[in-house]
Amino acid sequence: MTSSHEQDPEILPDAEEEANLPDEDSPVILERDPIDQTLPLFNDAAFQNLCHVAEMFQDREKARIREEEELEEKRRRFAEERAEMHRQYVFEVAKAYALELHSEQTQKQSKDDEEEEEEEVENGKSRFDDAKKAIKKRRRYSRSSSSVVDSSSIELNMMTTKKTAPMLTELCVRALAENSGAIKSLYLVPDHLRKKISSLVSDLSRVDKGFVKLLVDDSPCEVFVKNCVDLEENDLTQILSGCDRARLEVLNLDLCGRAMTENAITEFLKLSPSGFPSLTRLSLQGAFCLTDNALALVSKSAPLLRVVNLSDCSLLTFQAVKILADCFGSTLRGLDIGGCQGIKPSDVFRNSLSRFEKLNSLSVAGLEGIHDVVVGFCTSRGSSLTDLSLASCVGVNDGTLWTVGRYCPNLEALDISELDNLTDASLKEITDGCRSLNSVKLNRNRFSDEGVAAFLEVCGGSLNNLCLNNVREVGQETAISLAKYCKRLHYLDLSWCRKLTEEELRRIMSCCSLLRSLKLFGWTQVGEEFLEDLSRSEVNIVGLKMSSLFAHPDDSYPSVGAKCF
Repeated sequence: MTSSHEQDPEILPDAEEEANLPDEDSPVILERDPIDQTLPLFNDAAFQNLCHVAEMFQDREKARIREEEELEEKRRRFAEERAEMHRQYVFEVAKAYALELHSEQTQKQSKDDEEEEEEEVENGKSRFDDAKKAIKKRRRYSRSSSSVVDSSSIELNMMTTKKTAPMLTELCVRALAENSGAIKSLYLVPDHLRKKISSLVSDLSRVDKGFVKLLVDDSPCEVFVKNCVDLEENDLTQILSGCDRARLEVLNLDLCGRAMTENAITEFLKLSPSGFPSLTRLSLQGAFCLTDNALALVSKSAPLLRVVNLSDCSLLTFQAVKILADCFGSTLRGLDIGGCQGIKPSDVFRNSLSRFEKLNSLSVAGLEGIHDVVVGFCTSRGSSLTDLSLASCVGVNDGTLWTVGRYCPNLEALDISELDNLTDASLKEITDGCRSLNSVKLNRNRFSDEGVAAFLEVCGGSLNNLCLNNVREVGQETAISLAKYCKRLHYLDLSWCRKLTEEELRRIMSCCSLLRSLKLFGWTQVGEEFLEDLSRSEVNIVGLKMSSLFAHPDDSYPSVGAKCF
């Protein structure tokens, strides 16, 4: 009996199909579709991106190789220039040494070197001594051609400088000051503009009763008048009684000698018993009628006073300092009694001054015989001082400055003008002890050129204001230090420094790019061409030939106590 498969021919496989069937034990091999065999591994976009990346890496490699070649070229040139400079320096040193070897000054110079070494052993090394010694060596071996090489670039810098036009606000303020008599009101004018207008009117000597009334109207917080010579007692009483004293914080009535009397203050307190409850700063400079009793009345009427300027009040005595110490011993921050000839050194004065616990600014300029008072105050309270003026104090010497340098490390402003007893030792003490100085006045002193230059090399980087008026020995070394280290200077006074040359001044002006004001009174060693260059500079040049002193008011140059007074 046969199976159904054998009887039905339709379902039996053909012989050819059986031959093509794979064996059960053999592996199965799948044939690739002919269409799939023609497709690439990457499409066109991917290939283009790959080419772009390759080109980018190739360009970067070329740029890197180019930079390395340029850097190598710069190094080669720098090495050649350095070798040339070294050869030139060796030549100059050898030349100077050969000249010294056959000169008569060899013994003198060796003695100076020995004295310097002995001084360093005795006093210990200091930055000032190191700088001064380096300056002497620089002067000995300096090349005379250096100033000639630099002059062309300095002249080019000055020629390309252009003055900027004044601001509209400045022009309007000047116009108002010149026509102050026609001003009807300063209503809504802010305090800082009132101060500018008042300053200009004071310079023009046009301050009268009517103008001061304009300033106190509209309840300002600050009244600033620095030329009140025309005010009378009754005028001052009416003006002070009519202002809003509850808002008034700053009162500046300089040169109010005829008006500021004990009688005027008494009458004012009768009309206004509350006085000045908010007043914090008071300036009565030049009030020659102000007495100790009048100052006592003022002190009681202003309990919040923090800064007091009584300079050139000739009737005040040491009792005035005691009155201020009794009222403001623990709160007063600024005190100016410079020029008060009635204040003589005494135990009461010394003890009263030492009672000011938080005094930051002190001026005793022009007082005689206060060496011991200053030494005692600096020893006890010097750590809090930031501003100090000892100008024209007869008796102040190097010992006084030693105390200042040792006990006043936080000084920012120092005025030691017109002190005949000071030497370079004083510069050493303030250089090594006072590292925060930004304003210094050295007028009419006998400091050497090397001493001033060494001071500037150490402290010049922080200076904003520097006055070297009539320091006769200032010359080439000071000019080099000014140009190299004093990059932050805003105000510079070189009046009567006649050892400085035109080329050195060009170098200073070119290097001190932040300079705003430069005083050059007494300069006769400059030519007309240089004066023409100066006229095109943005720096405010004061004291040029044929210019009036009154054409340049001094308020642009800040004083030592400018922050307080």
